[in-house]
Amino acid sequence: MRSFPMEGGEATNNVVSLEAYLRESLPVELGRVAEEVIGQMAGEGRLAGIEVLYHLAEEPVQVELPRRPFEQVVELLVAASAQAMQGVAGKPHVLRVIIEAADAFGDYGPRLRLQDTGEAVPAATLEAVAERVEKLGAKLTVKTRPSGGNIFVVEMPPEELASW
Repeated sequence: MRSFPMEGGEATNNVVSLEAYLRESLPVELGRVAEEVIGQMAGEGRLAGIEVLYHLAEEPVQVELPRRPFEQVVELLVAASAQAMQGVAGKPHVLRVIIEAADAFGDYGPRLRLQDTGEAVPAATLEAVAERVEKLGAKLTVKTRPSGGNIFVVEMPPEELASW
């Protein structure tokens, strides 16, 4: 067996933390990740004046996808919602975070739904988010309600069903 010299003299310089590796490669629990990202944003003061309401599925909803890119999608959508709500005065600023399990028949996959009370989000922002969502193999749907507010739905691909 040959050994190669490592910069810094220690092999540990190239070892990735097992915890970080597992955190990135294990199934992602949608509700937990959304709560962590939104909690961090709130702690940083990025959601001041916004009431966040969670509507989580009864059972944890897990999906096989890379954690960090999904966290980035959640952060971008929540930041877009927060900015959209800043432009609205005289109305409560509410962000609903809804996690839906996949359809039992495989018609649709698990969903992350965000609903806000803000004005329409700029198209350029939506295009940037949609690009990241598509890289995850998911689909982004955006609706702006006539009475105000946006609905963002990130739908993960449905699981393949075993044939009978």
